[in-house]
Amino acid sequence: MTRQSRSDQVIVERLGGLGGFGLPGSHIRSGGELPLSRLSDADRKSLDALFASGTRKAAVKPDGFRYRITVVVAGNTRTIEVAEDQVPMAMRNCVRDTLA
Repeated sequence: MTRQSRSDQVIVERLGGLGGFGLPGSHIRSGGELPLSRLSDADRKSLDALFASGTRKAAVKPDGFRYRITVVVAGNTRTIEVAEDQVPMAMRNCVRDTLA
């Protein structure tokens, strides 16, 4: 994944699952990024609600994926980890697998 300017970006990492993607020792990284401007109003509201919930770490589900979402706005970053079913589809769709 290339990282150009991170201003007003959403950086998404998929972690865990049966293969342990993105965890220490894993040979597969799953991630992507997209400009905040590409999110629909509904997706942006969902993202804001995730951060407003106060939960910063996803509940662990056996062999389930969790997503680490980092929002970068004007150089300030916020990060949250959530279960896969809480992630808006636009953010899930930007994730690509790469060999580490």
